[in-house]
This record gives sequence, structure tokens and C-alpha cells, in this order.
Amino acid sequence: MRLEAQRRLLSLGLFLAALSAPLACRVNPAVHPATAAPEVRATRAEPIDVEHYAIELTLDPDRERIEGRCTVRLWAVEDGLHSVKLDFEGLEVEEVLDRSRRRLEFTHRRGQLEIRLAQPLRRGDFAELAIRYGGRPAKGLWFAGHRAGRATQVYTQGQCEDSRWWFPCIDDPADRATSEVRVHMPAHWTSVAAGELVDRRIVDGRRTDHWRMAFPHPPYLVTLVAGEFSESEGDWDGVPLLYLFEPGYEAWAEAAFAETGAALEFLSELTGVRYPYPKYSQACVENFPFGGMENISASTLTDRTLRDERGLRDGDSVGLVLHEVAHQWFGNLMTCRDWSHIWLNEGFATYVTLLYFEETRGRDDFRVRLRDAQEGYVASDQGEQRRPMVHDVYRDPIDLFFSGHAYAGGAVRLHLLRHVLGERAFRRGVQIYVADNTNRSVVTDDLQRAFEEASGKDLGPFFEQWFHSPGFPEFVVSTEYDGRERELLLTVEQIQDPGDGTPAVFAVPVDVELRIGDASRIERVEITQRRQVFRFAAESRPRWVHFDAGGSIPKKLRFEREPEAWIALAAESDDVNARRDAVTALAELARATDVRAELQGAIEARLASDAVPAVRIAAARALATVADPTGRAGLLRAAESDDDAGVRAAALTALEAFGPDAETALAAERAFDAGYSWNVMAAAASLRATAGPADAFEWLRARLGLASPHDQLRAALLTRLAKLDDTRVRVELLRWLRDLGAGIEARAAAARGLGRFARNDAEVSALLVALLDAREHRLRAACIDALAHDPSPELLASLESFYARSVFPTERRRIERVFRTAVR
Repeated sequence: MRLEAQRRLLSLGLFLAALSAPLACRVNPAVHPATAAPEVRATRAEPIDVEHYAIELTLDPDRERIEGRCTVRLWAVEDGLHSVKLDFEGLEVEEVLDRSRRRLEFTHRRGQLEIRLAQPLRRGDFAELAIRYGGRPAKGLWFAGHRAGRATQVYTQGQCEDSRWWFPCIDDPADRATSEVRVHMPAHWTSVAAGELVDRRIVDGRRTDHWRMAFPHPPYLVTLVAGEFSESEGDWDGVPLLYLFEPGYEAWAEAAFAETGAALEFLSELTGVRYPYPKYSQACVENFPFGGMENISASTLTDRTLRDERGLRDGDSVGLVLHEVAHQWFGNLMTCRDWSHIWLNEGFATYVTLLYFEETRGRDDFRVRLRDAQEGYVASDQGEQRRPMVHDVYRDPIDLFFSGHAYAGGAVRLHLLRHVLGERAFRRGVQIYVADNTNRSVVTDDLQRAFEEASGKDLGPFFEQWFHSPGFPEFVVSTEYDGRERELLLTVEQIQDPGDGTPAVFAVPVDVELRIGDASRIERVEITQRRQVFRFAAESRPRWVHFDAGGSIPKKLRFEREPEAWIALAAESDDVNARRDAVTALAELARATDVRAELQGAIEARLASDAVPAVRIAAARALATVADPTGRAGLLRAAESDDDAGVRAAALTALEAFGPDAETALAAERAFDAGYSWNVMAAAASLRATAGPADAFEWLRARLGLASPHDQLRAALLTRLAKLDDTRVRVELLRWLRDLGAGIEARAAAARGLGRFARNDAEVSALLVALLDAREHRLRAACIDALAHDPSPELLASLESFYARSVFPTERRRIERVFRTAVR
């Protein structure tokens, strides 16, 4: 397509998007992004208890509208109830009828539908309200998968409080009700929703599916996916399994969902409660804003879950599948009472996924994943982000999901609890927690009671420190060997600052490994003070001392060792994370000591022969920080021959530290052409641009036409091209951003790359501002990031205007960060 034609098409697309964009249908309250602040949120107390939602929807994919009827059956929990208030936003209410078909008066403003009852209710009285409504949803229900300007898919996304945007409800996690969805749609469409399919028919060219879920659940778990999908089916222990995906991806779907049955089996055994719902489905949809969503019995996943052979070498979807399966118990069977306890949902789903990998992939795989979770949490829980796990201060509940606490923070604390209690008591505690709280709203105290029953221990101090207080321990550890007394002295000091409420002392048991000669032993010590000295019998000086062997504690640790101790750890420790730490420490020593060759040799040995890819990746990264030319050969070998794509990509990236080099550029081309995986090709392209800068632009541009799933390779190439100091970069990025046929990942990469031009380039800034109203979530986020790169007053004004009309908390938080930085 010619550039001018593309521009005309883009202008038309932006015009149509402006007409149809849901973002502009609601203006947020007048809060400036520079002064927006979180608030304490109280638990809701409602005068009614909803028993059932019966939702009937007619989908109009041409106009992207819905017509709906929601019948709400409820009970009064207070006397003298004259009106009922439901959460409902963005759609037009046409009428409300009661059970006697009487029209009821109502008001609908500021997200509240207040219905005046024909006669007041007493406590325990039953009522049924039928609400007819329609319009174009701003969120909650999405039209997606656009082909030739027409939507081919519809999906819902209720978490946290977005179900109110497609049906009236008490949009609160504590309000559990049964539900049913009857959907009218084009005859060639199919659908999936919560529960079981009770009826399916085609009448007058329209298809109607009727789904019913008889197990009570919060409104955010009500779901619908409908559209032009292929379906495949399976079975686990008599439970039907259903998979929906875009036609043509049958082989990819089979690989993505191959372990679904094993996941259901694992969770059933772990919890002691067999999977309780009538079916389990997984549907892959376009333009999904997250990785996945655990709607009850019917998870919705991003289409990026589906991967080809090259993509599977970079990583499979098993973790995502397990996470959403785990939520069918932790989140659905029992749900956090309010969002301040969201870690109970997400922390459990994250840790259970790690437990599955421990059982199916082994201890090393588990420990690598656990350490990554610990480091991710620790890196997040800093400064203004520091808070307790149980936290009721936020602007929007979704804010609690992305601070590093709910997922990784919760998971690593559950592992610490397992370390403290032991395997048997921990497993029993999980089963007591599930058995006692099925079909209930839960808080953290419920979990504490279950584990106290399982262990017979008072866990009040543990939960106070790790769940109701902020922070984590920061240890400084040192050793001294007393040859006369044949003792090892281990000094442990906690140095975390308690000024923000972080405990001055985290009381915790710690395993210490002593390697004396060729034998190791574990000593468990109890940390109870700010500074403690422990003494251990030792016939000779230990070759190494490993503090927190097994890595059970989320922490920061400073433990200086002699080079020979690090070398021994790297070569001989059976703890995969000790070896990872060792190669990193050896690199630091190599840059600062005179025994560089020996230390670098120890790192190269790990790259060449360690059995665990994570250690080889750490070794490649360590060699990059040393940047000694003698390390190049080992990195080149790893880049071309390692059987793990992650190691190959890490080696290629590490080689960039050596700068321009003709031989390296040729090696990068070979790695790219070999096509081992998409991430390896992306790393090879980046290395080629670094090693051969003279023609980097031409080389990258020549490969932009290569196709890849979800356009991920083109996105990587555009990201690297955007970093070049070449006057032609701007035009190339504009070309791909304007190309409506390109994948969203590629267009988003182009948008971010254009951020460096936005301040002083009217054409670039106008396009980025226009695309703030695009329907694609990732493209909007990329445009925000681009405009925030170096914002002028004019660009800040554009972001402020978009902030006022955006209905997405994640976008608003993004813009708030821009303004806070600009004010500083």
C-alpha cells in the first residue's frame, strides 16, 4: 500500500474511532493528574443480598451495541427498604419492572441506578426487578477481532468493578449470587459463559445460547465470550473441557492447553476439593487487556497465549493456564471479602502455580521461579510503593494488583509460611482453609486460623509482621572462624529502616548451610533480634557458608565472601540460586581484583556446563559486565549451540557489551537466519545493529516484512531501529504506526519509538494524540508512554485532556506518574 493511501486510510480510521470510541462517553470527576491521591476504602455494607442475575443480551457487532435485560432477584437485609440501588454505568436504562410487571420509577446518575419500590420491603422479603437497557458499552464488554471494519468477537472483563458497565449489579467481591446469560448473536457465532449450556438454538437467522451457573459467585466473575471462533473439546475425569480460539490455530491451541487436565488434577489433590463446576473453558480473544481472567468455570485469555514452535522455545503458556485454573479455587470457590485482601486470590494462584512446577519440573525449576518472584517483589516494595499486604488505601482497586504485592508478594510469603510450618502442616492448612471457606468471602484472618489449626501454633506474630506490616528484612551477614575453639561465628544484623512502619526485627527461622570439606550440613537458627551472633562447631574452616539455604525468605542480603568461596559455590553448590548469585558476585570481583582470569574462568565454566538454563543465563549476563575480550568465544558458542532459547538470547545480548565487530556481526546474522526462536532472532537483530552500526538501519529495515505470531518479531525490530541515530528512523516508524494492517505489538513499538520526536514534531505528536482514542489497549498505553518521553506543556495538556475522559485506571495511573515527574 502506498504511503499516501495509508495516510488517507488512517485518517478515516481515526475519524471512525473518534465516533465509536468508548473512552469519550464518560468524563471522570475533575481530578488533576498531578494531585490525584489514593484514599482509604471502607468495606461496603448493602441493605440487600442479591440471589440471582438473569442476563439476556442481544449483540449487534455492526453498530457495536447491546440490548439487555437483567432480572435481579434479591432479599432485603434491612427493614423499611423503600428503594434499591445497583451499580450501573455507561448504558441507557429504558424501563424497570417488578415481579408484578409494574413499572417502577428510577434515577440513574453517577454510576448508580436507584429504583423506587412499589412497596417497602421488610428484612427477609424477596423482590425481583427486571431492568431493560442498551447502548454501546464503554468497558466491561468489548467488541474485538475487527475484520473489514466489523467486530468478529465479543468478550467481557469484570475485574475489578467493570461488570457494572454491562449489567446492573452490586459490583462488590463480597456479594455472591448465581447467574445465567442468554445471548442472541449472529447464527455463525458461538459462545461460552459461566456454568453449563442449557439451551442452544437458531431462529430467524439468529443464534441463541443459554448458559447457567448454579454456584454463587461475585459479579466480576460473570462472563461472556462470543464470536467467530473455532472450538475444540476435551475431558478431565468426566468434566467437559472447551477451548475457543481464532480459526486456523488448532495446532497452537492444543499445545497451549495440553496441561489443563493435569492442572485440574493437581489443584483437586492439593486443596482436597475436586473441581466443583460443570465444565471448564478457556477462550483466547483479541485485544484482551491482561494475560488472562479467571471467570468462574470459563477463563478468558489473551490470544498471545497461542504460540508456534519458535514461540514455545521462548516459553509456553503453562504458567498462565495454571494461574487461572488455580483461581477456580482461590478466588472463585472462595473470594476476598474486599479488595484490601486481594493477595488471597492472586498470591495463592501465583504460589500454587509454582508448586505445580515444583511437582512437574523439579526443585531447580521451582527455586528459580521462586527467587524471581522474591526479587520482583523486593524491587517493587520500595519508597512510596511500600505497604502491607493487607491494604485498603487506593484510588481504584486495580491499583492493588500491580504494586508487586498481590501476586509475587503473596506467593513468597506463602512459601515462607511453608518453610516455618513444614510441609505436612502447610498442606493440611491449605485443605482446612479451602474446606472451611467454600462459597464464602474470606479475609486474611481466615487463613491464619486455618494454619493455626493445622500446625497447633500461634501465628499471630508471623501474620502481623508479614501481612499487616510493610517491608521485608535487610540482612548483613559475616563470618569468622575461630581455629582455637574450632567454631564458626556467624553474625546476622538486620538493617532495614523501621521509620515507615517496617518491623525493626523480622523474627524468622533461617537455614544455614556449612560446607566443610566435601560434606555439607544444615543448621537452623532463630532470628529474634536486630543483631545476633551464632556459634557452630566446625573442625576446619568451612569452604562456604550459605545463609538462608534454599532461599525461603524474601529479603535483601549483603554477605561478602572471599573469591575462593564464590568459586566453590558456583562450581559445587546444589542450590541453583547460590550458583546464580555466585556468578554475579564473581563478575563484580573480576572488575575489581587482580585475579580476573581465574574468576572469569569460573563464570565461563558455568556458561558452558551448568545443567540449569537460569545459571547459564546469569553467567552470560555476568560476562557482559566484565566485558573482557577473552569471554567472547564462550558467548558465541552459547549463542549458536545452547539448547535453551533463553541462554542463546542472553549470550547474544551480552555480546553487545563488546561493541562494533565484524565477526560478531556475522555471527548475529547467522543466529538470526537460523531462526531458533523469536526472542533469539530479536536478540540477534539487536546485536547485529550494535556490532555493525554502519548499515544497521538498512539491515533492520530489510527484515521488517518478516511475519511472526502477533507481530512480535517486527515489534522487536522496530524497538531496536528506534534507538538508532539515523534521520530515516522517524519516517520508518511513522510508516508502521500508520499501517493499519500491522499487528498491534508492532504499531505499539513504533509509537513508543516516536516518543523521542514528539516534543518538537507536530506531525508525530498529532498522530500520537489522535491514537490515544484507539480501541486497542496496548496501542493507547504506548502512545501515553511516547507522549510522556519528553513532554512539552502542549503534550501535557493533551495527556490531561485524555486523562479526564479515560475510563481505565491503569491509563490514569500512567498519566499521573507523568505529571508527578513533570512537577518535580
